[in-house]
Amino acid sequence: MNAEYQNRRYSVGPYNPEWPKRFAAEAEELKKIFGSDVLAIEHVGSTSVPGMSGKPTIDILIVVDDLTSADRHTAEMKRLGYEHLPEYVVSDSHLFRRMKDHVLLSNVHVFEKGNPEVQEILALRDYLRSHPEEVRAYSDFKNDLYAQYPNDYTSYRKHKDEFMEKLLQRAGVGAVS
Repeated sequence: MNAEYQNRRYSVGPYNPEWPKRFAAEAEELKKIFGSDVLAIEHVGSTSVPGMSGKPTIDILIVVDDLTSADRHTAEMKRLGYEHLPEYVVSDSHLFRRMKDHVLLSNVHVFEKGNPEVQEILALRDYLRSHPEEVRAYSDFKNDLYAQYPNDYTSYRKHKDEFMEKLLQRAGVGAVS
């Protein structure tokens, strides 16, 4: 597992109606930075699913025509407090993340249009939004994991990833990171 997870501080809590507001505020800033390079900005991850428990990390998906546009906006993203990690999650993508005191505040995933990851990420989000029983089961699982591993993000992530593989199969979605 990723060595950086050793010092990662995290928490899991119930759905917070502030999460969509945080996304909207960040999306406005990102639109200013990426400008006409943006084809879409989507709220994804647990914070985008009403009723879903999760880490209070806002996950944002940006779709662009040309992936090199992410490089052109790196300096502006760094001024907003983001770290640039090209191809950190999957190849043919860029990740910008904002952390404070080893706590992950937000992730911005940048993909070029046509990348199959885009449809998979959106399909999983939409599946969860329309299947409240899956939201309950996934929320319960994450809460139980956090209770077991409150100071061990590596173990939390390992077990969560195993659960996700089965969830993706139920959702009929290809592998999503």
